[in-house]
Amino acid sequence: DADCILVMRGAGPMGWPGSAEVVNMQPPDALIRAGVQWLPTLGDGRQSGTSDSPSILNCSPESAAGGGLSWLRTGDTIRIDIRTGTCNALVDPAEIARRKAEDTPPPVPQSHTPWEELFREKTGQMAEGAVMEMAVKYRGIAAKTPRHNH
Repeated sequence: DADCILVMRGAGPMGWPGSAEVVNMQPPDALIRAGVQWLPTLGDGRQSGTSDSPSILNCSPESAAGGGLSWLRTGDTIRIDIRTGTCNALVDPAEIARRKAEDTPPPVPQSHTPWEELFREKTGQMAEGAVMEMAVKYRGIAAKTPRHNH
């Protein structure tokens, strides 16, 4: 209904891969027909532009890695406090533990290319920059000229 938060999961570095720009989604058709033009959105993906809906993006770790969105369920109450910069699911800790123990994260989709597979395998989460972790050691490579190639 109009008092809900639209949760988008499976759109992070592993789940998409590459962290898709899909968090700026519209409400479901039934709500649009009823006059609801936007819903607050929470997701593990990103968006590059603006959206009519207020959005919390880049949730990390993402649901495909077992992050908080993976155990969130329809009907859970979420409290967002803009002043403190917090977003919490108001779910009993015992229930969260039960869900984590019994449920598995949504499956990571099958890779369609070797590059998708490599990206999913080697890329970190959004909180760490979603960079290929093996590339971090090459930062600053331009500071020293590599061997001459002529």
